[in-house]
Amino acid sequence: MLADIGTHLVRLPLPRPDGKYTVHLPEVLRSLIHDVRPVGGTLEPVARAPRWLVYGDSIVEGWAASRPQVAWPAVAGRALGVEGVNLGYAGAARGELASAQQLASLEADIITVAFGTNYWSRTPHTAGLLYETTLAFLAAVRTGHPRTPLLVVSPVHRPDAEATPNVLGANLAQLRDAVERATRDTLRGGDDRLSLLPGVGLLTPAHLVDGVHPGDEGHALLARAVAENLTGNKFRGTIFGKALD
Repeated sequence: MLADIGTHLVRLPLPRPDGKYTVHLPEVLRSLIHDVRPVGGTLEPVARAPRWLVYGDSIVEGWAASRPQVAWPAVAGRALGVEGVNLGYAGAARGELASAQQLASLEADIITVAFGTNYWSRTPHTAGLLYETTLAFLAAVRTGHPRTPLLVVSPVHRPDAEATPNVLGANLAQLRDAVERATRDTLRGGDDRLSLLPGVGLLTPAHLVDGVHPGDEGHALLARAVAENLTGNKFRGTIFGKALD
């Protein structure tokens, strides 16, 4: 448990007096904001934007990105003009039904889920088990958001896992296929607000700083792919009203 380091006053000089600014708090300190006051100006809340929930693993959370604002959900959120809520959980995001129920209970105009990699090692699954897990996860999300646009991003390329069986005999290519088959079967079942972005071709090994997590360039590529999917698919007019510039 972190020690209580007390209450402190922090001054944040801005490059100019007008504009929109985002402050990223140090995660490890678990900071709590008590008050925000302007110095020599005024503060105004930004206008409400569509609320985008992004659920996933450490790649969603932003591991290996040099700064919080270059993690792919942050980059895509700015490009889309939405209020992104990062629900990335390092070492987790295994399609837990509790997480699906949380997504179902939260306000959302758009939802994106990106999981599957951690089924290869941390909590090994067979392809069949992951297929059923994905079906159940999507069904649980739909209990709270039956018509909310929902994008599924399958696992990106991971060289050490693509053709290597886990302890239950499934490699990442098979696990990825399970996520995609479950998504397509849900689409065929009548969910016309669902979309799939296959992850395998989005990054190359050169974009991974440790063989698993993308660096800044990889995050930028993921952000672009997701943003283009959300603005180019059949939901564009009902979410954003215009294409991505």
